[in-house]
Formats: sequence, C-alpha cells, structure tokens
Amino acid sequence: MPPTTPGLPDSAIRRPGAVVASPYKPPPTFPTRLSQQAKPIEVQVPPLIAGALVAAFAKALADGLENELLTHYYLGDQAVRVNLDRVIDRLLSTFTHELWDELFQFYQEDSPPGAEVSRQVTRLFEGPIRQIVLLLNGPETSPCILDKIGPGLSQRQSTWSSSAGGIDLPLALQLLCSYWHREMPSQSPGGSPDDIARSLHSKIISGSAARNLISEVRKVLLSPHYVQMHLAESAIWSMLLSKRPYPPPSDGFHIAQFKYECQLFGPLDGIADPQLVNLGTLPAITGTADDCMYTTVSAYVNSQWPRCGKLVLNCLEEAVGNASYSSRHGEPMSGMSVWDGTDENGPHCPGLRLIHIEVEEAVIRMSVSAWTHTMIEVFQQMCWICAALSASPFPGALSECAAEVSNWTYLNDSVYVDCSLAHRPVPRGDGLPWLRRMQGAAIASGFPVHGVQERTAT
Repeated sequence: MPPTTPGLPDSAIRRPGAVVASPYKPPPTFPTRLSQQAKPIEVQVPPLIAGALVAAFAKALADGLENELLTHYYLGDQAVRVNLDRVIDRLLSTFTHELWDELFQFYQEDSPPGAEVSRQVTRLFEGPIRQIVLLLNGPETSPCILDKIGPGLSQRQSTWSSSAGGIDLPLALQLLCSYWHREMPSQSPGGSPDDIARSLHSKIISGSAARNLISEVRKVLLSPHYVQMHLAESAIWSMLLSKRPYPPPSDGFHIAQFKYECQLFGPLDGIADPQLVNLGTLPAITGTADDCMYTTVSAYVNSQWPRCGKLVLNCLEEAVGNASYSSRHGEPMSGMSVWDGTDENGPHCPGLRLIHIEVEEAVIRMSVSAWTHTMIEVFQQMCWICAALSASPFPGALSECAAEVSNWTYLNDSVYVDCSLAHRPVPRGDGLPWLRRMQGAAIASGFPVHGVQERTAT
C-alpha cells in the first residue's frame, strides 16, 4: 500500500478559481486520495537513499534543538506508556505542509503575478519535493528523531533507516535529486541536481517552516507543560484502540468510566455554599513552581477545551453541588448529574453522546460515551480539574499534582479506568515569589501555561 500524506489534506489544497491570498497560481495539487491522482503517490527512491534522508533530517533537527533531551518523559513505571510518535507525526505534518507552500513561493517569486506554473517547477514538485514530503511524513521519521532527542521513547521499530546513519542532510538531498535526475529522466525537472539540492537544503533548514518546527518542538515536547496532555491522549488510544480485546463500536461511540480518587477543595471543603460559588469561579494554578499561571477554572477550561469544556464543567458543578448539599443535610455525600446528547434543546458537542457524573466522598465517577478524539479532550480536562482543585497532602506546603492511570479493565464493551492523583512536594524556597505565599496550594503540572488570560494573584 503506497503511503499517503497526512500533512496536506484535501481541504487545504488551493485549487484554480478559489480565492487565495497568494498572487501566484496554486502549486501542483497533492491530494491525499490516490484516486484523484493519475500518477502514483508513493516513495520511488531506494531504501538506502530514503533512509539516509530521514536519518539526516533527524540529526539536523536535533542539532537545531541543541541536542536537548526529552527528560520530562522518562516517567518510570506507568500503567500507560506515553506515545510521542503520534505527537511528532502531527508536528511533521504541519511542517511539511508549510514547507510545501514555502518552496512553491520560493520557486515562483520571479514569476509575474498570475503566471502559469512552469513545467520545470511542476516536475520539481511532482518529483524530488514530493518524495521529501512523503518520506518526512512516513512512519520512519519519528523513531529517528526520538533516537536523537529521546532515546528509548519511540514505540516504533526502525527498518530501512536503521543503517543509514553517517550522511548529513546536504549529501542526502544530493543523492535523492541525483537519483531522480538519473533514473527518472522523463520526470526530471532538469537543471543541476546539486543546485536543486542546495536550494532545498537552505529552505528545509533555515526557512520559516523550519523555524516554526523548532519552536513547536520546544513548546510541545521539550517543556514540561504538555506531559499530562500527551499521557492522557496515549491512555485513551491505548485503552480504546490498541489494547482493546474486541472490535471497536460500529458507530464510533466508545463507552468509558473514569474513577478518580481525589478530594476537591472548595464547595466540598466548606469554603463556600455550592449554590452560590461554582467550580468555574475557583482559582487554579497550572504549570510548575518555576513557570506557572493563575486563572479561574472556567477561563482555563474554555481556552484549552473550547468544544466541550464548558459542558463537562457544568455537569461536574451540578454533581458537586448536589453532593455538598446532601452532606450538609446529614445525608451520605452523594451527588449526580447527567447530560444526554439526544436532547435537541440542550447544548451540543460534536462526538459526545452521554456524560454521567457521580460524586462521593473522595471519589468521582464519570461515564462518557464519545468518539475517540472527543474522549481524549474530556479525559484531559477531568485530569486537569482534579489536579488543579485537589487538596494538597502537605499542609502549608506547595505541591505539583498530576493524575495517573493506575489500572483499567474491560467489561461488556466498556472500559473502566482507575485514576489517582500523585502529589510532589515543592522544596521550601522554590517557586515564584507570589506562589510561595499561597501555602498549601496544588499546581496542576503537565498542562499548557500560555494562551490563557491570567488573573492577578493576591
């Protein structure tokens, strides 16, 4: 099966007649559906050249990152192993998409506005550039990159790139362009293969797409602020798809119950009347002791999970309020809320069909029926809320908190997931000055700290 290119979806292809910002004609289309392309979209260079290119690109990327390592992802014994291959796949998909457009504008910059694409440029994109995009979007690139910046973290086995080390990126590009010029003369763009390779190398290493890739890797992987996001995503993919003992549901709606062993502060701790103070108005600290942000729960939820975040938070608020009310009236602490996606008059969230939340003493059970990607968002959000609003086990001391999957089981086409909170005390004297004044606070670690409106800490 020839590989397809996830980085250039049909919706992103600029076709003649469409209104685009660029004054140039669109580049040759690169559809992801093979039926739309007369010529084969597949890797057409030998494994040795393909492997050399991927290995050389991985080394160049590691050099651009100053060979920093993904130290935050060596987590020891965990029920779920984080899958960073998928994260790198997404970053490379965006990179190759941007590189494709950047190269086209580079090769068309001397052409008058609206000029037709020359046959040489068309062949260049249908030949060497297409091969580069296919290879960098292939399954071999991620393990090569992780071998440089996170040894042992990849879950994929390298094949044809495993013995292709020792060649730098300029030489790898020369080999690819020379092979295409020599073995595909009828499809060759002509000119000097070495000159083409040098131009491609300059853009791949120093262009805006490359700078964006370096920036995203630093933000999403090298910083500690996405660890829990990636762990939650890995857990859902593993439990719902990879290790599932039976076929997935035909309609795509998985069923999962998450059990969190945690104690929320606020309405359940007698701080305020749950009928007057909602969870969304409570303060939350996200990040690490040395790099964190101070927001309300609702502000962070609405920013990070805009599709279904408010809906999930409202359900949790209702269940917490009911549990607190029953406790104050001498009854066992118990509260429940239900949201049914079949209600045409209620709020709507794509991919989400049911939420059922039960709150008891130190336990929250949440049953969800949703598509995989929506389930990931709901799980990420609940992990953050439980960590951000948890009661610190170290009185008077700061702690960094994260939710962990301890176990899961399958029963009747559903998965039951046990989660707990792990608190790490912050050494006395560490942390930002304003944070040290908030004795006993828990910091939700492993979640993004940028792009959310902060509030002033008093």
